Amino acid sequence: MTATCPPPASTTAATEALTSVKPRYAVSNGNESYVVRVELPGVSKDAVSIDFDKSVLTIKSARKNAVPDSWKPLHRELNDLGYTLRLKLNAPVDEEKLNAHLTDGVLTLTLPIREAAKPRRIEVN
Repeated sequence: MTATCPPPASTTAATEALTSVKPRYAVSNGNESYVVRVELPGVSKDAVSIDFDKSVLTIKSARKNAVPDSWKPLHRELNDLGYTLRLKLNAPVDEEKLNAHLTDGVLTLTLPIREAAKPRRIEVN
């Protein structure tokens, strides 16, 4: 499987105000599925959007740092931030069985390989 990153599509109105960056990620291959791990620090599962259309996996999320209105920062390095990752998957993925989990700031996507594309043993007669 090769994963390529096409240019990001236009963002939604909710994430346009945020600075958007490409998150760190890794793609690995198992016997039964591909696994994509994406680092999304400070992001809740409600703020993650995952789409899979025509072999393109799109992950969008936002991290918002809520502070009280009366708070006057002396120095601030934590800003609201959006993450956008688009991967073109050149692999026979079973779209019906995709699975996603977000734990400790790491999104793990399991992309099962279609049965027809799995290696098989052929008996010699």
